[in-house]
Amino acid sequence: MFWNKEEAQMRHYLSNRTLKALLGGALFLGLGACGTAPKTPWGLPGDQHKITVQQTQENLSLALAPNMAGLTEAQKRKLHGYAAAYLDHGYGPLAISAPQGADTSIVAGRAIQQTRKILFEAGIDWAVIAKGRYQASGTTGSPLLLSFTRYEARAQGCDGRWRNLVIHPGNNESDNFGCALATNTAAMIANPYDLVRPRATEPASTARRQTVMDKYIAGEATSGKRTADEKGTVSSAVN
Repeated sequence: MFWNKEEAQMRHYLSNRTLKALLGGALFLGLGACGTAPKTPWGLPGDQHKITVQQTQENLSLALAPNMAGLTEAQKRKLHGYAAAYLDHGYGPLAISAPQGADTSIVAGRAIQQTRKILFEAGIDWAVIAKGRYQASGTTGSPLLLSFTRYEARAQGCDGRWRNLVIHPGNNESDNFGCALATNTAAMIANPYDLVRPRATEPASTARRQTVMDKYIAGEATSGKRTADEKGTVSSAVN
């Protein structure tokens, strides 16, 4: 196909304008992609994965058999550990449920008496030990069941799975960023129920405070006396 000189120049001009328009559009889209604002970060480390308190049940099942005289020595040791757990983080009543209508109903009666005695001797008040029965008609080997309520502090959104950190088109932080801090903080809370209902402030020891003030006014040392066992130096500790 043959074009005259003017027509060729016009086609060249139009092709150049089209190319510039395409390049300009691509540059605009590229700048728009680079300028995409990343996900707004949280203000504090605990904002992303908040610590929540959940109510759970701590259960213990003690196996029974019709020919048993009562609890075994191993079961008694388990009860001592269970009582310590209740004293450490238990709330409300400690329920003991015996099977009713099962072949272990008779031995369950003796086991309950032993269980209550062990719990009381471990330091649990009689008033919080609640007895009950559950329907087990026609069953064999039905156990003695114990249960109490406890509270656990957990970090939200920490499922333990991490996405591929190499591919980050938006240059955003990982969803699990901060989980280690939140999980460790939750594990260090001695009594999670304090987050549900904070305990009242206990009265200050005014007697000790007055003793320190009196010594300070008199110009005496305000620290307590230390015994020889509480003192030590590197030379005496390392031979």
